[in-house]
Amino acid sequence: MSFLRYTFFGDIICSLNSRKKDNKDEDELTKVESQNTARNKEEDTDEKDIIVSWNGEKDPENPKNWPLAVKSLVTLQICLLTFSVYIGSAIFTPGEFEMMQVMHVGQVPITLGLTMFVCGYAVGPLLFSPLSELPQVGRLRIYLGTLLVFICLQIPTALGNGLGVLLPMRFFAGFFGSPALATGGATLADIWQPWLLPYFICTWSIGAVAGPVLGPLLGAAMVVAKDWRWQFWFLMILCAFSFLFLLFFMPETSESYFLYRRAKKLREDRNDPRYTTEGEISNRETTLSRLALETLWRPVQLSIAEPIVLSLNVYIGLIYAILYLWFEAFPITFQEVYHFTLVELGLTYMGFMVGVFIALVFYCLALYKFAMPKYKATNGKLPPEELLKFDFPATVCFPICLFWFGWTSRASVHWMAPIASTVFYSIGAFVMFQSTFQYLAACYPNHVASIFAGNDLFRSGMAAAFPLFARAMFHNTGPSYAPVGWGCTILGVISCIMIPIPFVLYKLGTILRSKSKFATSE
Repeated sequence: MSFLRYTFFGDIICSLNSRKKDNKDEDELTKVESQNTARNKEEDTDEKDIIVSWNGEKDPENPKNWPLAVKSLVTLQICLLTFSVYIGSAIFTPGEFEMMQVMHVGQVPITLGLTMFVCGYAVGPLLFSPLSELPQVGRLRIYLGTLLVFICLQIPTALGNGLGVLLPMRFFAGFFGSPALATGGATLADIWQPWLLPYFICTWSIGAVAGPVLGPLLGAAMVVAKDWRWQFWFLMILCAFSFLFLLFFMPETSESYFLYRRAKKLREDRNDPRYTTEGEISNRETTLSRLALETLWRPVQLSIAEPIVLSLNVYIGLIYAILYLWFEAFPITFQEVYHFTLVELGLTYMGFMVGVFIALVFYCLALYKFAMPKYKATNGKLPPEELLKFDFPATVCFPICLFWFGWTSRASVHWMAPIASTVFYSIGAFVMFQSTFQYLAACYPNHVASIFAGNDLFRSGMAAAFPLFARAMFHNTGPSYAPVGWGCTILGVISCIMIPIPFVLYKLGTILRSKSKFATSE
């Protein structure tokens, strides 16, 4: 249970009892110099900085060396955090009709409550992702601070009676909820070795998918049992539980944060300001203008100027936007055509979870049988384009789903038919997200944060827009016997046009990377 001292609560207790600690324990905690550092000190050189690093490969404070049980607990907590916050997008949709009546507005204005949340999710990582990389801050404080604000924002959201309250609160809720999804993968990368990380990223993705999928069901239960305000009270209670769980049991995982603490301890104990870390030196050399460039302009620059990034951002953006389009297509299909109740409508989203679990099994098997042996055989230098092979079968899943869903959503066809089609969407989306993000990270290892921030901005912007025109598109294209038929056909044709992207990048990716000043050419 020694990991508890790295939690926020444990850190406070240790700080209060710091004067009572045994000197022997203090010496053990501050024994951090590498052989290089020790030699520099003994020779009393004029070196300006003494770099503090891990005390060997098996340093027990290195998060990658923590016990399996601790790392599993951290993974579970990140899944819970992601689920608790990410459910906040879709839990909004079952109460839209009641909110329209209370606030005296139409369908499109109330749908802005969903899109503003997604817009907040797009902007938040531009601020919080760089902050979580600062040695003085770490990841845990970002999680807890933003989650606390997220919880508090649910109070005015639940009590408000107009769009003037609802829309700003939803935007800021998405903004402060964004670290869960934007930084969760970085936390897992802190604790798991590279050859194990893909498996646990897949596990974490279950939490990310379960939020939007279970949101309509849980929101419907609140609306039926109480009213639309209880959607937000329930969200607040769920996130408050997650907050307390993280407060007492979630340890800090940032390597740069641990080394910063060590260097700070050495500076104080030995009265020598030369002790520092590579992270501190990097931040010391970073100017405000450079920081603004890296956090605000670089993600946009890479998204526009890099053909690899632009093409995959458009593809991933379409897939992500279709996810939020379902929240408008499902009520049309299952309430207007099949006359389902609100709770029954929430249950129809379970097809997505079935698809995700199927994809998880086969994707992990493919990693184990094909990708990992190649990764180890090449000593970790697997060509990035090899990761795109996973995308090949996934690309056909989206047209299958959209054509199937669109033309079976009619009264003459059993309601199980359109639900079954959603399995293909979640299989394709799961595989595309996993392999595409790994490919982008492998192509741009020195700009991973900017690549992911730009992708998040791009796909969330598209996802925010789609629900606003979805109902109009479906109702105006018809036909009456299959109200989402032509709308889904339009999206299906667009998804067919996107199919060649992974194949083209597989063939030309190496050439494109060699011409880029940002990508690796290896």
